[in-house]
Amino acid sequence: MITKINKGSEWRKWNFHVHTKGTNKNDQFTSSSTEDFFYIFFKAAFDNKVEAIGITDYFSIDRYLEALDYVSDIYNKENATGDKLFTNEEVVFIKRIFLFPNVELRMLPATDRGRLINIHCLFNPEYVPHLENDFFGHIENQDGKKMNRHGLTDYGRELGSSLTTDEQRYKKGIDSFVIDLKTLKSVLNKNKNFRDNCILVVSNSNNDGASAVQKHYDLFENEEGSLDGLRSSIYKISHAIFSTNIKDINYFLGKRLEGTDGYNEEIYKQEVNDVIRDRGSLKSCLVGCDSHKESTLFNKFTWLKGDLTFEGLRQICFEPEQRVKIQTDKPDFKEDKVVIDRVKFHSPNNVFTPEVIHLNQNLNVIIGGKSSGKSILLYSIAKTLLPDNSILLNENGEEKYDLTSLDSDFNFEITSRAGISQKMFREAGENSIIPDIKYIPQNYLVKLAEPEVNKKGRPLNKLVRDLINEDDDSKTKYDNFIRNVKQYDKGREELIDKYFELIDDTESLENELKTKSNKEVLETNIASNTKKVEELNKAAGLSTEQLEEYKKIQERQLISDQKFTDFKSDFESIKISLKELDKVAEDLISGKNTLLNTLKLNSIKSYYEDKLSAIDSLKDNISALRKELKIATNEEGEKSFIEENPFKTEQNIIESEASAIDLAIKPFQQNEEIQKQITVLNQSIANDKKLLSEIDSLGKQITDKKALVQSTHEDIFKIYEESHNEYVNIIAELKDRTLDLEKDGLKIEGISQFNFPKLYKNIYEISDGRTASYNNYPQILDNKKKSTTECEFLSVKEGVLTVFNHIMDGSYALLPKINKKHAIKTLLDDYYFDYWKITYKNDKLGEMSTGKASFVILMLIIGLSKSKSPILIDQPEDNLDNRSITKDLVYYLKNKKLERQIIVVTHNANIVVNSDAENVIVANQKGQNNSESSSEFQFDYINGAIENTSPIDESETDLLKSMGIREHVAEIVEGGKEAFILRERKYGFH
Repeated sequence: MITKINKGSEWRKWNFHVHTKGTNKNDQFTSSSTEDFFYIFFKAAFDNKVEAIGITDYFSIDRYLEALDYVSDIYNKENATGDKLFTNEEVVFIKRIFLFPNVELRMLPATDRGRLINIHCLFNPEYVPHLENDFFGHIENQDGKKMNRHGLTDYGRELGSSLTTDEQRYKKGIDSFVIDLKTLKSVLNKNKNFRDNCILVVSNSNNDGASAVQKHYDLFENEEGSLDGLRSSIYKISHAIFSTNIKDINYFLGKRLEGTDGYNEEIYKQEVNDVIRDRGSLKSCLVGCDSHKESTLFNKFTWLKGDLTFEGLRQICFEPEQRVKIQTDKPDFKEDKVVIDRVKFHSPNNVFTPEVIHLNQNLNVIIGGKSSGKSILLYSIAKTLLPDNSILLNENGEEKYDLTSLDSDFNFEITSRAGISQKMFREAGENSIIPDIKYIPQNYLVKLAEPEVNKKGRPLNKLVRDLINEDDDSKTKYDNFIRNVKQYDKGREELIDKYFELIDDTESLENELKTKSNKEVLETNIASNTKKVEELNKAAGLSTEQLEEYKKIQERQLISDQKFTDFKSDFESIKISLKELDKVAEDLISGKNTLLNTLKLNSIKSYYEDKLSAIDSLKDNISALRKELKIATNEEGEKSFIEENPFKTEQNIIESEASAIDLAIKPFQQNEEIQKQITVLNQSIANDKKLLSEIDSLGKQITDKKALVQSTHEDIFKIYEESHNEYVNIIAELKDRTLDLEKDGLKIEGISQFNFPKLYKNIYEISDGRTASYNNYPQILDNKKKSTTECEFLSVKEGVLTVFNHIMDGSYALLPKINKKHAIKTLLDDYYFDYWKITYKNDKLGEMSTGKASFVILMLIIGLSKSKSPILIDQPEDNLDNRSITKDLVYYLKNKKLERQIIVVTHNANIVVNSDAENVIVANQKGQNNSESSSEFQFDYINGAIENTSPIDESETDLLKSMGIREHVAEIVEGGKEAFILRERKYGFH
């Protein structure tokens, strides 16, 4: 027995048009026998993996019946030595091939080259017993001759009187028989059984086709064009076209103008309506190999998405574009690692069915009655694969479904198309095989759409940002942006600290300056004491020349003393600064190492490792300089530098100079009494000059500090602006990630937004409410402003600067416990954020209805997600109006399923039917509906394609097995029957 794996509608190679040995016209097959031919035929089908074949012949199904006979006995086919002709694998494949008859007809009117038009009747194999009565016995040529074997033989006898056998007369009849379109239309119109079991395909080549596309441009411009009514009628009764011409394909799908300037949705709708009006319906273009010899068998094929049944084939009438592709590679490519192939419940207590549930790579819908286990299945998939289970929890923090309470030994297993399996309950540390799936639980969308109502809903802006950053390149850019902003935050904090340190230093210097003597008093005292020293020196008997020399020596002494003072000051400054620089160098090394550790390419890493090695050298140099300044103390308590350095050299010079001055000054200090007075006066002069120098130095320091305060103030607002520019830049860099959504009418505009409420709250908390200074700055401090209120950076900066200045000058009243530095840091905190404004077809997200907003959020989640892993959605229609479902959601799912596997729980027929779901999973819980089931499992599931149809079998007691998938949809899903009818009429097919 051959086990069939049912994954719903799958892409398979179909060959709609292939002749076999003995074909009624142009038989070029060279095989010695029919048996030999079919061996070659089915070997070629297996080698080319063709799974559906239309066995074609002119006015006959005899060759089709021969093929069926051959396959029915394929297990027993042997060669002359008794060896099996086919391997087991080949037998299994060939037995699964869907064989169907293709009766090729010729009809008037003739083509431009005088050839007859070929039209093909593709029949349901189950309808074959009725063909003689419903088809061959009714179709006539213009002479009234029937198309059945008797009629063709009679017609051949009339045309060739010299023919001696019925076989010769039959062949002659076939060569000359041309059907009458009128009788074919009559059969179609009168016989519903015929209509339901036949697909008509017309050739569209210049040689043997109606060739509408070559003429349709003129036709649309002039309704009196050259295509006559009879030829037009052929198109209207046809369901598909034999053609590989891209113009044909686009025209019959209503996409002739797609890709041209100004093409839009309205033009497409008009084209569709025009094709339906003039051709009866939109149509797929098909191709077959049309082989008349062995060498061309299956060298052409068509990809068709559907069950290997006639119902599967009929789907091309309802979905002419998405169900058919003419190309080499299999359509809708998805990597094996991101496709769930099958799932299975492990339930030893038979609560859940143990049967494997197969999934399609495109759209899977789960339907069922209330509490039938629809959401449990979706939840189980999500719980097994999601690394973060927070989205699986209810608002109370508990799991939505406690599956082990239903079956204590419960488990759930998922197998990817790559063949890797994983269970829900597994070893800790075993990573998910598909970790980046998207799971959208029931009511999740509305929580995002109504954040005021649903306080626990995840912030929408963060969701959009996270989705944008699913792209590796975008995430790298955003991570760098965050790192830069944090650096700016740190730099701003440091500058504010420095700003207040400078202010404190300035105030200290000003206070110190106030303790110094008056500059004019000091200068007067110096002049007076200098004059007294001169007089005392004269009194000591020093000549004019000696006095002059003595004066020079005293000046040398003052300079030497000042140099020693400067020496001590420089030493302390260098020691402190080198310590600070050593810390900076350590930070630079840490930053360098962090950078190098993030680099992936060795060539890039090596280059920057070399170029930034100077940072390590800098650290070494600073450490060496600090070491040079170390001082040792000997046993006598004398201190000296351990290593050679400029200070040691300068110290030796100063000490040597002091000794020389002491030696030089002694000859002028003979009179002890006078000398004592001179010493006192000189000391006073030295002290006064030192004070004057300190006053000048303090004045200069105060001026320099005030300049630094101002420049630091400017740096603070410069870094404030640079931080804001980071938001502008990252938004510009991420813009490309949102452009793809615009084709769906969805626009995301990034804005650098200011959080006015947060600033107001923080400033309000540190302000003196009695004075309420915050009311004086509506430009930035307004409790009515929202975080989404439009803002201009320069306006915000101007307002912040004003408040900054008023805090500093004390005119802004703060709470007594709040100091100015804290207030400034609060004011200058980073209140900017990247805000993503969303519009859909010119409607702003915040102004949409909840239903429409929910759909737009769904579009965001799917459209922005860079991952190609499955999307799981639980009842997306719950908050959508019917128009949004039929117009927006259905269209969106039909397109997105081509890119990613989608699994949807739904009770809406439009999502099931008009999204053309490839796989329908029907869920049932025993005792939860009016129909009892004999299934031994509490929760049971079955799956298949929507074209899987079979009438309800009253004798089948297992509910899920008692009808086809189509019947389940019609019975379970409200409006299911109407949805099927709407789908069939959508593109003009009735």
